[in-house]
Amino acid sequence: MDLIIDIVHANLLSPMILFFVMGILAVIVNSDLKVPEAFYSGYTMIILFTIGIKGGIELRNISFMTMILPLLAAIFLSLIMLAIAFVFLHKVFKFSLTDSIGTAAHYGSVSAVTFIAGLGFLDKIGVSYESYISAILVVMEGPAIIVAIIIYNMINKGANQKANLTFAIKDAFFGKSIFLLIGGIVIGLVAHKEGLLKIQPLFGDLFYGLLCIFLLHIGMVATLQIRKIKGFKIHTFAFAFILPIIGGVIGVFVGSLIGMSIGGTFMLGVLTASSSYIAAPAAIGHAIPSANSGIYLGSSLGLTLPFNLIVGIPLYYWLSTIL
Repeated sequence: MDLIIDIVHANLLSPMILFFVMGILAVIVNSDLKVPEAFYSGYTMIILFTIGIKGGIELRNISFMTMILPLLAAIFLSLIMLAIAFVFLHKVFKFSLTDSIGTAAHYGSVSAVTFIAGLGFLDKIGVSYESYISAILVVMEGPAIIVAIIIYNMINKGANQKANLTFAIKDAFFGKSIFLLIGGIVIGLVAHKEGLLKIQPLFGDLFYGLLCIFLLHIGMVATLQIRKIKGFKIHTFAFAFILPIIGGVIGVFVGSLIGMSIGGTFMLGVLTASSSYIAAPAAIGHAIPSANSGIYLGSSLGLTLPFNLIVGIPLYYWLSTIL
């Protein structure tokens, strides 16, 4: 019990979560606080580049063979969450076939924000993790989105199947967030050390300060997204809290099974529990336009993201310590 209290305390009183809660409160009290769009785009790029560069530097000392099993596990987790989410949405919560496929794609994909918050939590408590964890984030972004669109096209026999699939692949693997992460990994992997030291003040020292402002903005956006859901009833969207718990438990179990460290096991649980609200909405909005964006954006961004940041992170870490 003392361990659980310590974990929850470490998460809830971290600056990142406090900034996120502050963003939620800003919307609730109708504050005129706003983050300029240009500033938001700029620090998002810095945050994603920093994660990629850090991962690339760490990958210098890792052989590809070491990563094969975790990467295969990551693809498996992405697809199994797509299947679980679809069954829950269509069979249990009685959403339409189209809405179930579209929303399940989001829960099979991952959230870079939840990933970043998970890394921040580990850094705060001084727990190490596998250096290839950024590569796992990249790998888990696309498979569920692509498979969901293939299934939808097979069911509906759409005329633009090829165009839809091409767009999905492009957005899942070359969208802004993934492109910046991959670019950062390559830079960290091949750049000389003297050059990397020169960019350390921007892509390193400022990371957590910018991340706090980023989460302030995300807290505001998530709360606004909830307000947009028409006829919102908590029981209708209970899946937004059930699916991340299922994903977190499965991810932690698989991470432990394949021999990852406590930190790596925790991060695999965090990724499996997360839900995309950047790559997936763009791809699904284009390939499955009839899917209700209020359902998949409202649940993913408005409910699952806050749940994972506030409740999920300490829960998944506790699970990783007992397996």
